[in-house]
Amino acid sequence: MVYKNHGDSKTKTRSLKRSVSPDPSLINEPKFKTAKMELQRDIRNKENIIKQIQSEMVSTKHSSLISIHKEDSVDIPWYQSHQLWSNMMIKTLDKTYKCRLNFLDSHPSITTKMRSVLFDWLLEVSEVYQLHRETYHLSIAYIDQYLCNSNNFLKNKFQLLGITSLFVAAKIEEIYPPRLSDFAYVTDNTCSEEDILDMELDLMNILNWYINPITSISWLLIYLQVEYEMKNILNNNNNRSLRKKRRLLLSNSEILKSSILTNVHRSTDFLQIFSLAVRLLDLCSLDIEYSQFSKHILAASTILLYKTNWPLQEITGLTDDDLSICQQWMKPFYEVLSESLSNSSNRSSSTVPIDEIYSIQIHNVSMDLLVNVYDKRSKFVSSIINNRPFRDLINHLSWSTTLLKKQHKDETKEEKNEKRQQQINDVIIMV
Repeated sequence: MVYKNHGDSKTKTRSLKRSVSPDPSLINEPKFKTAKMELQRDIRNKENIIKQIQSEMVSTKHSSLISIHKEDSVDIPWYQSHQLWSNMMIKTLDKTYKCRLNFLDSHPSITTKMRSVLFDWLLEVSEVYQLHRETYHLSIAYIDQYLCNSNNFLKNKFQLLGITSLFVAAKIEEIYPPRLSDFAYVTDNTCSEEDILDMELDLMNILNWYINPITSISWLLIYLQVEYEMKNILNNNNNRSLRKKRRLLLSNSEILKSSILTNVHRSTDFLQIFSLAVRLLDLCSLDIEYSQFSKHILAASTILLYKTNWPLQEITGLTDDDLSICQQWMKPFYEVLSESLSNSSNRSSSTVPIDEIYSIQIHNVSMDLLVNVYDKRSKFVSSIINNRPFRDLINHLSWSTTLLKKQHKDETKEEKNEKRQQQINDVIIMV
C-alpha cells in the first residue's frame, strides 16, 4: 500500500519502523548479561593467545641467534642482537648527521672562538631554565649541521641561530619547555620572538627536518645502563662455570629487557662516573673538533678515561684502536678537568635535586678551562703526532694537520711566540 499526500502517512511509517525493533520487555536481562560476559571473555582469551604467539615468535627469533651446536658456546653480545643498539648505530653513522671537515671555512665571519663562546652561553641558559642535558646537546648538533649545510652566515645572527636551536631542541625534548618569550628575554632582547620564529623556519629548511640525531649523552646513558645490568645479572648468577664461559657476553634477551632507564641513575657508582664523564663531554663540546667524532666514540672514550678497566668491547663492541685517536685528542681536556676538581667550577647546582643531576644540564665548565686545554695541547700533541695509528688518521683532523705542517716550518723564536700568543687570545684550535 502506498500513501501519498495523506496526513497520517508519517505516523504509519514510523509505526512500521518501530515494529521492526524488538520489544525491550521481551529481553531476558540475566541471559543478556551472561552472553555479554561470555563475549568479553572470548575476546580477552583471543587477545591473550595472540600475545602468547607473538612472544613465542620473538623468543624463537632471539634463540635462533644463539649457537646451540656446541655446549660451550656463549651468548651473542647485546650489541650484535639488540634492536636498540642497531637503530642507534644506523642513525649515528648516518651521513646526514655528520659534519664535514673545516666547515667554518664556508663562513668567513664566524670563528672557532665565537662558536665556543656561544656554546658556553647555551650551557648557562640551559642551567637557568633547568633544561635536560639532551636538549643542550641536540641544540649544538643543530648549529653544527646548519653551518655545514649553509654558506656565508653573518656573525650578527649567530646568537639568533644558537637560541633558536635551543628553542627547537626544548620543544622536542622537554615536557614543559620554556615559552618563546623566555628565549627572547634571555638574549637581552637582541633577538625578538619574530626573529626566532623566522630563524626556526630557516633552520628546518637547511636541516631538511633531520632533527633527531643520536647524541653523546644518549650513548653515555646506554653504556652505563648496560654495564649496570651486566653486573646485576652476573651477581645473581651463582654458577661459576657458566659465568666463566660467558665472560660478560650477554644476549639481548637479558640486557635492556626492561625499560631503558631503571634505578641505575640513583646508584652512587652511576652518579659518580656519569658526573665526571658528562662534564668532560660538555667541555669537549666547546671545541670544534668535537663535531668530527662519532658520538658513540666520544661517549666510550670519556668512560674509559675514568675507568681504565671498563669492559669496553663487551659493552660497546669497540676496540682500543677504535678509540685511540679520540682519546689522544681528549686527553688534554681530561687533564685540565682533573687539575680543576678542587675548584669551585666543579660544583653541582643547588636548584637541581641530587637524583636529577644525570638529566638536568649544569654549567660547570668555562672558557678559561678551554684556554688551559689549548695551552696544554701544545705540549701534549708533539709526543703523539708521529705515532701510529695517529698518522694514519691525521688528515681527518684539522688541528693535527696544521700541527704537522708547523713542525716542518722554520720560524724564528719571536715569530713563534707572537703566533702562539695570538692563538691563545683568539681561542683557536691550531697550536
